[in-house]
Amino acid sequence: MQDTVQIAGTTTDNSGKFTIDAGNGDYILELSYIGYETIRMALTVNGDTHIGDILMPEGATELGEVVVESQAIIQKVDRQILLPSKEQTQASSDGVSLLQNLQIPRIVISPIDNSVKTLSDESVQLRINGVEASTSDVKAINPKDIIRIEYHDQPGVRYNGAAAVVDYIVKHRDTGGSLMLAGTNGLTLPGIGNYYLAGKVHFNKSSLQAIATYAPYDIYWTRTNNETYHFSTGKIENNEVGEPTRYKTYPVNVSLNYNWTNGDKNMLNIRLRDNMAYTPYGPSDRDSRLYQPTDSFEIHDHDKSSSQSPSLDIYYQHNLPHKQHLYFDVVGTYINTHSDRRFLQTPLFGSVSTDTTDVISRVRGDKWSLIGEAIYEKEWENIMLTVGARHNQQWVKNTYSGSASATVNMTTAETYAFAEMRHRVDKFSYVVGIGVMHTLIDQAGQKQSNWIARPQLTMSYDFGKGWFWKYKGYVSGYQPSLSQLSDITQQIDKYQMRRGNPNLRSVMYVSNEMELSWQSKHVNLNLWANYSYDHKPIMEETFEEIIDGSPYAIRMYDNQRGYHKLHVSPSVQVKLLDNKLMFNVTPFVKYMVSQGNNYHHEHVNYGVRGGIFYLLKGWRFYADVVTAQHNLWGETLTLGELTHDIGINYNSEHWGFGIMMVNPFSPHGSRTVTKDLSALAPTFNTAVMQNYRQVLMLNFNVNLDFGTKHNEGWKRIDNEDTESGILSGAK
Repeated sequence: MQDTVQIAGTTTDNSGKFTIDAGNGDYILELSYIGYETIRMALTVNGDTHIGDILMPEGATELGEVVVESQAIIQKVDRQILLPSKEQTQASSDGVSLLQNLQIPRIVISPIDNSVKTLSDESVQLRINGVEASTSDVKAINPKDIIRIEYHDQPGVRYNGAAAVVDYIVKHRDTGGSLMLAGTNGLTLPGIGNYYLAGKVHFNKSSLQAIATYAPYDIYWTRTNNETYHFSTGKIENNEVGEPTRYKTYPVNVSLNYNWTNGDKNMLNIRLRDNMAYTPYGPSDRDSRLYQPTDSFEIHDHDKSSSQSPSLDIYYQHNLPHKQHLYFDVVGTYINTHSDRRFLQTPLFGSVSTDTTDVISRVRGDKWSLIGEAIYEKEWENIMLTVGARHNQQWVKNTYSGSASATVNMTTAETYAFAEMRHRVDKFSYVVGIGVMHTLIDQAGQKQSNWIARPQLTMSYDFGKGWFWKYKGYVSGYQPSLSQLSDITQQIDKYQMRRGNPNLRSVMYVSNEMELSWQSKHVNLNLWANYSYDHKPIMEETFEEIIDGSPYAIRMYDNQRGYHKLHVSPSVQVKLLDNKLMFNVTPFVKYMVSQGNNYHHEHVNYGVRGGIFYLLKGWRFYADVVTAQHNLWGETLTLGELTHDIGINYNSEHWGFGIMMVNPFSPHGSRTVTKDLSALAPTFNTAVMQNYRQVLMLNFNVNLDFGTKHNEGWKRIDNEDTESGILSGAK
């Protein structure tokens, strides 16, 4: 066989175009790129030769060691491909910290609990090699094993309505294993912490992984509350002055995962999870004094709860010839919940009133669910087809006692089938998806059935020279939560009650999203806009009802007229010193309209997110700020708090540490304002954690690897049930 000799080589431009100078003759053209399969093709050159478009399939095998000197961003029709730089990887201790270092403009990561959300405060779906994963799973990833991160800013119908998806494409370990220990603890606020332990071993075709997380919270809030009740019997004004009240919780999450991979043929994954939480002092607890024109009272509102939710997840993947894949997932979950609340209002000395209000609410909840999903994928040269179906069956039994006694039995089912096709023609790409959802609710023999069509269209065009345009439009839907459907009335306090509504119906949701971006070596510009509309959304309403001769404000959910939301967010990212120094500025404006059956509210929220990052030889210096996020839903307006932090981290191959100051310039700590805009019972509630300012947090991590490497398979689909279905009587 004749040896192959390299004649010439080159790299592509931002649009993937390239030229090579070669004389006439027969050649072998080889194309390669990180994370994609290498392509070799025979080529005969006779003068100017145009080979057209070449589709490079994404690689399914592990890559060797590759050094990427600077971050690259590749725009695709449904996602961005991010290649972390050497400095970004070195300064990262796990998958979450690497995501922080990438500084994606519309992604916000909490410095305390590592939760990942969009700039509009929506949860981001995390995945590892296509399978849905928890934050704990992502923290277990060694940054050195990450080939690339795929950011789906416009997720397809496959992702069941996710606001955004971050998918880590990783190479996998061989025989041997790893051990990771990480933690965050408040030096000046020791009641806040987040601790993490993960271990993994491999043997032959199998691997076994155990993960445990513990995130205690022990802090004090001070709540003030101003209420006005316009009852038919007269007007009542309450001015409530709060005292520091404890909030304490101990959440522990554990998981045990077994994986068996038979080469490229098939894979079995079994995961056992248990999420446990004990909360001796609830987040809505309060001690205060209530003042009226002629009376004054002492308030004690205390809630103690516990929950446990073990689940078993069995997943199987089978790879067929000609780039065909089958995926199956079945998850069974049991959720047990205990909640005990007591509201006590007693008159102070000298008060005219002698009435004492004592409300006791006890809830014992049991919920069982079974989720099953199946997906088929087929790839051609420039087309990909995905079809699938998902079914979620839930059974609930909640027992209420105390001031109100009842037993609620309910069965719900949701079935969703979808198909999606992706196609690329030159510089234009599109994704067409269609889905249909059926919901069924059965409570006390009362049944309701709903069908919702879920079409989707995504388009993109590459103008060249760094310019890229995307559009996504889709129709989706959601059904009411189990707690909203419960046929029960819970007393909140002396003047209010919360009532479930078994007549709630599923909601249709429409979204349109557009994005225009420009990329260069040092500057990235992006303009993103989204308009969404909920038809007949499930939002609250408040009305008066006379019970035993006394007027009450009844808080209940119903299908209201509509909800509109317009969100516009431009962003500027500047990269200097080979991407070691990065500046981000992302202003935003949100316009929200809440249309009830008997009310109409509007609100505008202006804000900005900004950040500065500098990376050098494992060190990371950063400062980040996000102004208050506001949310209007129904008649509740929540005004969040400006948050900011500065810090420094150092990370070596096997260990790291850091120190961070949260809210270094805040004059009053953490402050959240909640307004109820109802005409009958408007309220203004302020919750302040005064000592949540100038908080020093210590971070540490230890990452030990042993053994060689293993090509382990990963799930492509994953499901989990977390909603307990209990109607709360908390204020």
